[in-house]
Amino acid sequence: MTAAAAPSSRADRALAVALTVAVLDCVYLAWRYTALHGAPSPWVEAHTGLCSWTVGIDCDRVLVTPEARAFWVPNATLGLGFFAGAAHWWFVGVRKYPEHRVHLARTLAFWLGVATLITFRFWWLLVHLPALCPFCPWNHVFTYVAFGAALAVWRDLAARETHPHPPWQALVPHVLTSIAPLVVVNALWWTLVASGRVDAGPTIARW
Repeated sequence: MTAAAAPSSRADRALAVALTVAVLDCVYLAWRYTALHGAPSPWVEAHTGLCSWTVGIDCDRVLVTPEARAFWVPNATLGLGFFAGAAHWWFVGVRKYPEHRVHLARTLAFWLGVATLITFRFWWLLVHLPALCPFCPWNHVFTYVAFGAALAVWRDLAARETHPHPPWQALVPHVLTSIAPLVVVNALWWTLVASGRVDAGPTIARW
């Protein structure tokens, strides 16, 4: 059996679920961050979000802190761009380039591994915040699930592969479209800031 013909496994399903949930989680957090920083006034009322439960458990309190923008752009838009790109890389890639499934899984596992390392920085930030954002740590957990699942998928596909690797150059257009969400989402946020529709908010990032 070739890698292209490999059946769906629990690892495949876990990867699909983890990427999907991570994207949806980041969509909400990115929207909420942007709306709370609307200019000249917020677009939403603070402390009324889906995860504004108590004084100590409130995503809105977390999203207006400097720690919510740890890398110049909001953590939420950074996550949304990354996970949207990762989901595109995997879901679209396995349909358009089934003969490259091993490479797709290997590359996805590598970048999810990088994301896993970055989550340790986010965990450190979370424990220093005045409130808990329930949706934030869950996103980190799904990063770990996706990373483990991608490793398992890569291992299974590599074990089944019986044909030579096809030329990687065919994936260049797919690489570009998978990077695009990271660029577009954060460029859109900067455009809103530059136009005065959104306040950038405080940040712990330093040049």
